[in-house]
Amino acid sequence: MRRRFWVAITMGFLLMAAIGLMGFFLTRNREFTNEAMVRQALGAAAVQQLGEELAGEWPQWRGPRRDGQVDAETAARLVLGQPGQRWEITLGEGYASPVIAAGKVIALARAPGEEFLVALDPLAGSELWRHSWPCTYQNDFGKGPRASPTVAGDRVFALGADGKLVAVRLGDGQPVWQVDLLQGWGEGPPRWGFAGSPLVYADLVVVQAGSPAGIVAFDRATGVERWRSGGDPAGYSSALLVRAAGGLQLVCLSGARLMGLKPDTGELLWEQPWATHFEVNAATPLVWSATEEKGDKKESLYVFISSGYGHGGCLVGLSQRDGRWVPAVVYSNTRLRSHFGSPVRLGEMICGFDEQMVTALDWRTGEARWKKRGYKKGSLQAAGDNLLLLSEEGELSLAKPGENDLVELWRMPGFGEAGPRNKKAWTVPVAAAGIVLLRDEERLICLELAGAPKAK
Repeated sequence: MRRRFWVAITMGFLLMAAIGLMGFFLTRNREFTNEAMVRQALGAAAVQQLGEELAGEWPQWRGPRRDGQVDAETAARLVLGQPGQRWEITLGEGYASPVIAAGKVIALARAPGEEFLVALDPLAGSELWRHSWPCTYQNDFGKGPRASPTVAGDRVFALGADGKLVAVRLGDGQPVWQVDLLQGWGEGPPRWGFAGSPLVYADLVVVQAGSPAGIVAFDRATGVERWRSGGDPAGYSSALLVRAAGGLQLVCLSGARLMGLKPDTGELLWEQPWATHFEVNAATPLVWSATEEKGDKKESLYVFISSGYGHGGCLVGLSQRDGRWVPAVVYSNTRLRSHFGSPVRLGEMICGFDEQMVTALDWRTGEARWKKRGYKKGSLQAAGDNLLLLSEEGELSLAKPGENDLVELWRMPGFGEAGPRNKKAWTVPVAAAGIVLLRDEERLICLELAGAPKAK
């Protein structure tokens, strides 16, 4: 044990020495690569993204760490073959992906005149509890909610399409508090509704309220405002909590910019402008770190963001200078234009949807390694070395990304031969606890992974 400890320490020092000094030069060019910075970024380790570390669960948007990475056991079961259907229910309208926690599947949906949170038995799909509230939100692309619920401790937090932020008890769904973001925080719901999933940190719940309040933190126990920051229009992205040199920070992508905030106070640490048509910054940022040596040992962060409507992607490097975080654009191009599906990072690659093509970028250069058609505006999660993909037309597949191509291991109709309602499967699949959850505009389907214990 002691030998492994000293080996790890030695390897860490060697890695820091290898990475060396990185030069950051800010640019506004759409097509740009800071080659000097990338050449010296010889190694990168995953930054510690904090979340509810619950084995086998999926308690919030994109999983325990909000990085779209399924656990090792689930990834291994996916390789065994296609999952089989366990149950199917008519849930209600919406695109919000469900979560799995404390032996429950929890979903947010819309019924006539109201939104509701519902807890389901994962074995049978039967309802355990329900809590509803009035909702009048209307949109031609669907009236249902977009933001995933968040489970933290014995509470469930949910943000509805028209700005109702709700806290209920996990055990029985009884309400604890409710806040209307349109009453003193936001001027109105974004065009496609509030979509950023609540983030829980310590005793705070953080959401994008939009202008004039911007990013807002509420007391987890009472719903009382604790701080507000920025005043930006709301984007459709969900925030991340990361630990880096200098402490914790929130990484947020609003409708106007990428920024880092102190989670306790909302103080702005750094910012990078990122304006997109219709303020549709929807994909969740990817964050990771590389260690560098500048006389003393510090840690630099990389943040990758991507937006649709022809905008593209951008890798931002962050370094600490005189105790301050300084952002610099490593590259910016149009090779990965994520409309609403969030990308994932697999080793040297960033994999995501460039409009209607699955695309792999070299994370260091931003160059495309390959592009693959056949999924339209789908979504994906990382499953070990593979990708779990759901096409817009409802085809679920497991595929292995290589240096030059994407090779499918299996493909199946996730919603049966008829496909998803209105031929739109826009909700990212959830894979954890031995099951895969799929949602279209109306139904929720539970698939059982190969190798998982059979339902009784």
